[in-house]
Amino acid sequence: MNKLIALLTTLLIVTTAVAQNGKDARIKEIRAAYSQAKKKIEQNGKGGKSPKDMSIVFNQLEDEDIPLYNEESINYYFDETYPEGVEVKHPYFIIENWTCHGHTRYREILLNPQNQQVMFCYMKGETDGGFVVESRYYYDTKGKCIEEKHNTDNSWTDSGSEKENAEYYLKLFNMATYNGYFTPLDTNKNAKPTTPKAKRIAQIRSIYAQAKDKIAKNEKAEMPNDLHITIHDLGDDQPPRTIEINMYFDTACYFISKHSSSMSFDGYDEYLFDPQGESLIFSYTRGREEGSEYEWRYYYDENGKCIETKSNSEETDDGFYDKRAAKDFQAIFNTVLNENQE
Repeated sequence: MNKLIALLTTLLIVTTAVAQNGKDARIKEIRAAYSQAKKKIEQNGKGGKSPKDMSIVFNQLEDEDIPLYNEESINYYFDETYPEGVEVKHPYFIIENWTCHGHTRYREILLNPQNQQVMFCYMKGETDGGFVVESRYYYDTKGKCIEEKHNTDNSWTDSGSEKENAEYYLKLFNMATYNGYFTPLDTNKNAKPTTPKAKRIAQIRSIYAQAKDKIAKNEKAEMPNDLHITIHDLGDDQPPRTIEINMYFDTACYFISKHSSSMSFDGYDEYLFDPQGESLIFSYTRGREEGSEYEWRYYYDENGKCIETKSNSEETDDGFYDKRAAKDFQAIFNTVLNENQE
């Protein structure tokens, strides 16, 4: 009996030692990957190479009476590959900065660039009263937290919530870069009564003018309501490209613009939504390439059907791809807004 107990004790000690060695090796691997990621970020866009990063900046006036102002920026760093000619982005590091009414939060997320699995999360938060919370989480190859460190017992997060945050940020990245993510089209809408074409176009032009006026006032406001996405990518075998996406909202998102530019191409798009922010009512596209410039304007009825097309190109699609893009941008906006309202 004593021999059996001794054997079991020995096995337990050996198993614990093996587990500890595996944990130590994994943490060492994570720290090496973290150091390498920081060096890559430091060199991003330097040495004649194209920067590869994306930023999302979200501004929202939450309460006019107090007032409360929410500002969040999320910065992504990634690599690119082209398997079978298809562009794929591999994010390896995410940084978040958030502030609201004197409260701040800083977050870092280290991802495995091969499979985008979370390896490490760091969060530091501070209240307007000066209370500081700091947490670190280390994850194994299966996504299980194997080590966590806190500066206080009153941590704001845990390993599960941090992993969920990382997955949320990764989802946003994939949505904004079309990295394998596309919004399903809603084809089961109930038909709405439509306005005669001439009157409808006049309504759209009036709403467009109002939207532009709201954007001008928003740009000058101390506390604006907008969401901006900037992507720097390509390079190497292709010219560096910059994509800027701007979304404006009050009770709903009413206007979105997108500007894509490189040495060989310049494109600009606008998407105007009805006052409820549900349906696309007008879209504009301008493309300039190899000295030629093309424009498309599409006007839509209450059911999303194109009722008027104005273009200097023979190729038109009744706004199908504009509706497709508008749906994707709306999904990004709703994802960010819903997350910040929880």
